[in-house]
Amino acid sequence: MSRSFLPAFSRHPYFWLPPILALAVLWRLADPADNRALFLTLNGLAAHLPDTFWSCLTVLGDSLVALCLILPFLRRRPDLVLAALLASLPATLISHVLKDAFDMARPYAVLGDAVHVIGPYLTAGAFPSGHTTATFVLASVLTAGLANRVAALGVMVLALLVGLARVAVGAHWPLDVAGGILCGWASALIGLYLARRFGNPGRAAVREALRALLVACALYLFFFHHTGYPLARPFEQALALGVLVYHLLPGWSFAQHPPTRARHGTS
Repeated sequence: MSRSFLPAFSRHPYFWLPPILALAVLWRLADPADNRALFLTLNGLAAHLPDTFWSCLTVLGDSLVALCLILPFLRRRPDLVLAALLASLPATLISHVLKDAFDMARPYAVLGDAVHVIGPYLTAGAFPSGHTTATFVLASVLTAGLANRVAALGVMVLALLVGLARVAVGAHWPLDVAGGILCGWASALIGLYLARRFGNPGRAAVREALRALLVACALYLFFFHHTGYPLARPFEQALALGVLVYHLLPGWSFAQHPPTRARHGTS
């Protein structure tokens, strides 16, 4: 694995945006009344946009969908794919431990019909947001490896919109989203370290294992997986089909060596 992209993330301003934002929100919303008031404001404003829009955004934080999203990067950046997969392990552990430890009620369980709910009516396990955690694992890893600042900013903005979508669908408090951002970012740091320290995506066996796993995820998403948001089902299938078609395009090959910082700005 290249040792250039990992030191580079410490100098990338967008990489440090998630923890700064998350800590600020956690501090500001320490009072439950403030957390509740902001939720009602955001959830009410979001109701003016179509439910399909928020459904499609929120499913991007589904773990299987997130795995499909990294398949296109396997062609040129297997190092980032490996880092994202390794980061998903601590992310899953941290998220579930915190959910059990805090055992926070979801908005619908507290506010009832005052909440505009899209999709399933969830009542428990609010903090942190698992969808937001998964999204920021992927966004943080990609931002660490993208020299193109416009692309990195776009990734972060999309990740923030996915977090906002969790409030829009009535599944999470703003505090949960901030917690998910922090968990995802911290897990990405762990994944980046592990990939650099122990991983070697240049090995044929590792490359083929990554490809088989991600293709299987895309196929499962297309044929079987249900995220709980039926309005987004056509979008999910289109996304799965799109990454599979891209994967099968002529000229598909692994990069023989991870690109240097000067070469990977267009990934």
